[in-house]
Amino acid sequence: MSKRDIRRKMLEIRNSIAESVRKMKDRKIAVAVADFLMKKGYKGILLYASFGSEVDTWGIFEFCIKNNIKTAFPKVANDKLDLFWVEKVGQLSPGFKSILEPITSERASLAQVDAILVPGVAFDENCYRIGYGGGFYDRLLLKRTAFAIGIAYEEQIVDKIPHEPFDQRVDMIITDERSISCV
Repeated sequence: MSKRDIRRKMLEIRNSIAESVRKMKDRKIAVAVADFLMKKGYKGILLYASFGSEVDTWGIFEFCIKNNIKTAFPKVANDKLDLFWVEKVGQLSPGFKSILEPITSERASLAQVDAILVPGVAFDENCYRIGYGGGFYDRLLLKRTAFAIGIAYEEQIVDKIPHEPFDQRVDMIITDERSISCV
């Protein structure tokens, strides 16, 4: 299957997960991510503002606030992501494709984050991912030293994702059922 076909099929599958089931899965993923962040002692992360049927990231954000983990969010700027520190939801406003983006002015850099939580439509067990096709995270991951974690529902894991030389892998995937490490 092509990336486009996988993306279309996975979005259909993800969108069909009942809201009550999705909430239970979101809690499991948030707990697993929180446990991992605490175990590693990470002090700063890059998180994304979830939208639509994506894994809900707000529980992770609340955990970070309560545990003094600095949290940056991305903002689309031309063909790249700029990073800004965010301390509360009120510092986010609809931006690119109506996704919440920071409206703060305190810039963050990749060097200041220990972990990057990466969205995706589909992942495989080799930690390749398919996003929405803009390449924003591939360009960001190319420059990183931080640990990259894809978060997804178990239904989003596929056998194999076709990849190009510019496609960047994550180091780990956390789902509601397991963690897949590729390091």
